[in-house]
Amino acid sequence: MRSRTRFALAGVLMLASCLSWAQGRPIRMLSGFPPGGNVDILARVFAERLGEALGRPVVVEARVGAGGQIALEALKAAAPDGSTLALTPDASLIVRPLTMKSAPYDPVRDFTAVAHVGAQDYAFGASAALPAKDLREFAAWAKANPGSANVGSAGQGGATHFLGMMVGEAIGAPLQQVPYNGSGPAVTAVIAGQVASTVQPVGTVLAQAQAGKLRVLAITGAERSPSLPAVPTFNELGYPSLTVSNWFGVFAPPHLPPELTAQYNAVFIKAMRTPAVKDRLQALGFEVREMTPTEFAALVKADYERWGPVIKASGFSIDQ
Repeated sequence: MRSRTRFALAGVLMLASCLSWAQGRPIRMLSGFPPGGNVDILARVFAERLGEALGRPVVVEARVGAGGQIALEALKAAAPDGSTLALTPDASLIVRPLTMKSAPYDPVRDFTAVAHVGAQDYAFGASAALPAKDLREFAAWAKANPGSANVGSAGQGGATHFLGMMVGEAIGAPLQQVPYNGSGPAVTAVIAGQVASTVQPVGTVLAQAQAGKLRVLAITGAERSPSLPAVPTFNELGYPSLTVSNWFGVFAPPHLPPELTAQYNAVFIKAMRTPAVKDRLQALGFEVREMTPTEFAALVKADYERWGPVIKASGFSIDQ
């Protein structure tokens, strides 16, 4: 135990040494979303821990707009010296550029994957007013009522848009997308019976599901959610292609030195093991899934390859 502690301390000291050229100059943690949302909250939680580890200020800098794109473009252009990081959801990094005719960045080539800092599985929820009690019954209802078979998304061109489309294709009952300005309005519409269903992160629908205001028929996780243990996964129901998570990660500009990447990764993993951060992530509905930079980069590549054909087949372009 002592040797592991000494090794971790040595890593932090080495990281601080690598950044000593700009001692006193704050490290920037870019956030592409407004204050109060999950991205901003996570950025501030980890910026505080990183600052404590390095003994120097880490400032969360909001570069809000275009679904997180502005912040990532700024990160891509930054120097690979460890002074600029960004916390982003997978949708901004991977899904958004795939919906554009001329993408401003490539998620695999243009960034350095530093640390996976939290994940949520998606839930497929249906209106409690529908007669369907499970996914099989929902599929039968949707086929019998094609004019009413729709799915509320958090907006066009996002993960919930394409996941709704994928669910419809999987169950053999295409679901018409009804875009809303965010997850909250989409969930509210399902509860009010204005749309039949929605696909949202588990944490977004958990309270409503527990209150019986909507029914969660399946989740996209590899395993059942501890919060909804009675709800089967899509994989259990015979739809393995719908196994996907909504994750958040810390990235650096391209070509960050591997030793610096590894040292940053160690700091973030250490932070996620502290009770305070663990409890905060749990309160937000996130699961901790520790990954090395290599493992995280592999996940980015795999998700990019997964979403590419789906978005291309949809014919959707954010430029339209």
